Amino acid sequence: MKKNIIVILPIILSVITVAIFFNLSVKPMDTATNVLGQKETMSQNKNSKKNTIGNAAQNNSNSKSIGSNTGNSSDESKSSSSGQTTTKDSSTVATTAPANTIKLSFVGDCLCATDENTSYENCFNDVAKAKNPSYFLEKVNSYFLNDDFTIADCENVYSDSKKLKVSDKGQYADPNVRAFWFKSPAKNAKILSAGGIDMVSISNNHINDYGLEGHEDTRKALDAANVKWGEEGKIVYFEKHNFKIAVICVSMYGDYVLPTIQSALKKAEKKSDYQIIYFHGGTEGLHEPESWKVNACHTLIDSGADLIIGDHPHVLQPLEKYKNKTIIYSMGNFIFGGNRHPENRTIIYQHTITLTSNNKVSKETGDIIPCYVYTGDTNNWQPAPIKDKATKKKVLNFMNGKRKSPL
Repeated sequence: MKKNIIVILPIILSVITVAIFFNLSVKPMDTATNVLGQKETMSQNKNSKKNTIGNAAQNNSNSKSIGSNTGNSSDESKSSSSGQTTTKDSSTVATTAPANTIKLSFVGDCLCATDENTSYENCFNDVAKAKNPSYFLEKVNSYFLNDDFTIADCENVYSDSKKLKVSDKGQYADPNVRAFWFKSPAKNAKILSAGGIDMVSISNNHINDYGLEGHEDTRKALDAANVKWGEEGKIVYFEKHNFKIAVICVSMYGDYVLPTIQSALKKAEKKSDYQIIYFHGGTEGLHEPESWKVNACHTLIDSGADLIIGDHPHVLQPLEKYKNKTIIYSMGNFIFGGNRHPENRTIIYQHTITLTSNNKVSKETGDIIPCYVYTGDTNNWQPAPIKDKATKKKVLNFMNGKRKSPL
């Protein structure tokens, strides 16, 4: 009996050894078959994935060509050259990529000049002669140097010509008429660029203070300072993330100009993805916009405008949300060389546009930064953020329609 067991035992051990070997050999083959099956499915879908992934996936350092694990380098090369490269878990790459944002900053009137008939110690032009151009915006430029585009109103003439004559504002017919003409040396346009301002509107009631020659000199001075400018007939475009923004600068002293503005809006829509209207108009000194101006801005939103920014009253007027679009009726003064004691409240408004992966607007947010037009007892021509919480809250409440005055 023992002899029979001794004879049979080697046979049993041999059978077990073969079975174990066979089992180990089969499992890797099954796994390999499943992987190849998955790769074939992915290969069939890679053209559609390419459309959703875009360049971000194709340029991803962790991306792999389909079939790269097969060791077929020639196939991998063909896949890359044909533009059909995809990524491992490409849907994750497409949806978790950081959102593209564009941050725009807006301020109101930048009147960097002294009135023709005004002379006093430390007037704007005298200070500009003595100071570096960066002085004027040094307390706020961190906002402008860290955004994408900063837009303001240029409400004076820049010119070195000594031949310019003031324009007729009724002073010849009535010597007692109250009128102002603002001119500054051409070099002072660098105040804007030194402070981080990228673009200005020159569509306002002071651009022609010194006639057409003064108007043209201002354009040249802004060009030399590397500041873009817009006015009627000249739409300014900015682009980031392949998303183009149009800024339409207009004067709007009544709703009679609406057809002209709507025509410019239609023109801009053909060349851009987002349209901003920066207008100059309304009654000076009012903290509440007139009904005609409210209705006109609503009409422009209805006509396709995405954002509307206003100025001219030299004081702040509130922000309104209309059909989920932002309107600010007056930004007030920012740099104001007109006199020593302008109303001492203004804002920086920052508008952030968030884009989807296919460059559509997914979200828009706004931030109001309350500021002083000047600090100290008299105008030092330096706007600055308000730090006092109670003072800041008054401005924010006013801009959001909760107070009658920002003061």
